[in-house]
Amino acid sequence: MEKIVISATQKTPIIHLDNGLIEIKGRSTPEDTDKVYLPVFSWIEKYLEEPNASTIVNFHFEYFNSSTTKALMRIINKLVGLSKSENFELIVNWYYFDEDILEHGQDFEELSGINFNFIESDYSNIDFETKNYN
Repeated sequence: MEKIVISATQKTPIIHLDNGLIEIKGRSTPEDTDKVYLPVFSWIEKYLEEPNASTIVNFHFEYFNSSTTKALMRIINKLVGLSKSENFELIVNWYYFDEDILEHGQDFEELSGINFNFIESDYSNIDFETKNYN
């Protein structure tokens, strides 16, 4: 699988997609959500053709808007099959620093049926340097 690292902006998160690893971190308030997340959807679809035995997904948001909520639900829904398969392991880590972000993660967990690991973490721990993902 081709690795993808997309730099964060003031309105978009850093996105790191590597074989067996999906990370989306930061703030997500883009005006055009499809422009930001279509590459993620495409990458996941290709990845799911031959997934690793174990897949780790790390979500770590400071804030996201309602259109990002829809995009995240699409991402999570694409991964439901992995979570239900006995042949694959899916680990979803939802990092949060406030109750609102925690509640969003709990909603995603309930709607998808995927078990999430909820990890309290300060937003300052996010590494936004793309060079560190190569």
